[in-house]
Amino acid sequence: MKKVLVTGANGFLGSHVVGTMLNSQYQVRAIVRKGSNLKALGELNYELFEGQITKKSDVEKAVKGCSFVIHVAARTAQTPSNLEAFRKPNIDSTRFLIDACKKYDVKRFVFVSTANCFGNGTKKNPGDEKKPFLSWLKNSGYAYSKYLAQQMVLKETVENKFDAVIVNPTFLIGANDIKPSSGQIFSHVLNKKIAFYPPGGKNFVDVETVVNGIISALEKGRKGECYLLAGENHSYKDFFRMIKKITGQKTILIPIPKLVLLILGWFGSFFEKVLKTPVQLSYTNARMLCTGNYFTPEKAINELGFQITSTKYSVEKAILWFHSNNYFK
Repeated sequence: MKKVLVTGANGFLGSHVVGTMLNSQYQVRAIVRKGSNLKALGELNYELFEGQITKKSDVEKAVKGCSFVIHVAARTAQTPSNLEAFRKPNIDSTRFLIDACKKYDVKRFVFVSTANCFGNGTKKNPGDEKKPFLSWLKNSGYAYSKYLAQQMVLKETVENKFDAVIVNPTFLIGANDIKPSSGQIFSHVLNKKIAFYPPGGKNFVDVETVVNGIISALEKGRKGECYLLAGENHSYKDFFRMIKKITGQKTILIPIPKLVLLILGWFGSFFEKVLKTPVQLSYTNARMLCTGNYFTPEKAINELGFQITSTKYSVEKAILWFHSNNYFK
């Protein structure tokens, strides 16, 4: 049986990867930090490896004996803004994994990146794998660190014939979001009398659909290629309206003017710079909230057989799971 190492295995996406890989007749070794919360993994029959992806020795031990590696783990927080806070978990860890894969002749490395490594677009002309990284996102420690790690992987495929494929998911939604991570967006609306929404939008993708895309990339993706794993494009206003309709809430939705959001973001960045303390709303984050982060999965559909799940279905699943587990009271 084929053995695959999954990093970030106890997270929202990683736990889904582990479960689906096991159902697809793979053996799974999951690397997690000692003492980590394993609730998302439940009773799944996986091999636990306790270690840190930021330690080269741990990475080598974890990779040894595996045929494939799926690198899901990353620091995904939008704060702080500086790159250095993300260098070890997002860039150095990727370097260690590449070196270990080469050392132990791993057959394929799948790097889970982010859609923000490519330029976004409009609903009529969404972003794709040909649109370059937005220069102003260099001010986002998360986005820039993922871009640099992605470029490192691509360079290895060209210069050293390293067998790697990159997948670039958009904004994940679905069930079993223990932390919650991206599911935190629901907290702004669920059981709220008033909810404020920014002027921009996102591409929302079902977590289970993304996992299927990752497995397809592992099995039939082209070496050195990137694949946007995207779903449907919605403005924040429409997304919040969808939650209202599904739940039957009477929440009053109030728009946040773009200028107000950008001014607040500017002050946030100013205080972060002066006080050396991370802020929730920096100018870059505010700009992201004002932008239509819209993408297309056309390449993944054509080459990987990727299938889109409706956002409504994904939202229904997520809300049912959150209510069943007493989140956002």
